[in-house]
Amino acid sequence: MHFIVSDGLSGMKNVITEIYPHAKYQPCVVHVMRNILAKVRVQHRNIIATEIKEVFHAKDKQEAEQLFMKFTQKWKNIYPNLMNNLLTIRENIFTYMELPEGIRSMVYTNNALERLFKELKRRLKTMEMCQSEASAEKYLYLLLRYQNEKFLKRKLKNWEYYFQLYREQHSYTKENIHSEVIL
Repeated sequence: MHFIVSDGLSGMKNVITEIYPHAKYQPCVVHVMRNILAKVRVQHRNIIATEIKEVFHAKDKQEAEQLFMKFTQKWKNIYPNLMNNLLTIRENIFTYMELPEGIRSMVYTNNALERLFKELKRRLKTMEMCQSEASAEKYLYLLLRYQNEKFLKRKLKNWEYYFQLYREQHSYTKENIHSEVIL
């Protein structure tokens, strides 16, 4: 199984389903919240931020969808375009809720990958110029290898337990599941 989190670029979902037809797709919840808050008036930001956080931190998918519908109904008269846009992504916005509660916060955003790109850019900027394309590729490879080793040393709290729980709930076996998460 592939679980893909994207920042919601237009057409991204179509490309992902074309390449990975059985993948679970999740738009980055952090990007969705930022997008919402960027399009509302300053006077409404605090209340909307509180309400949308309640939606995304609900205990299960059913509760999240109920809170989401309540939220969109409440604000549709003031922000009709924004609420209609949110309703169009509704089918994928709670995909992470299908996962066990303990690992949802690890996979509902692609900020880890964005942070990696920012670090690569920062490191490459100090080099100014590489001797050749091959030397630049080698430097990137070594940076990515270092970052990967650093990431692998992190112990994701109870990851094995929650992943096994998910496999059991969805009747996956070793033959039909891949244990990878793509950010």
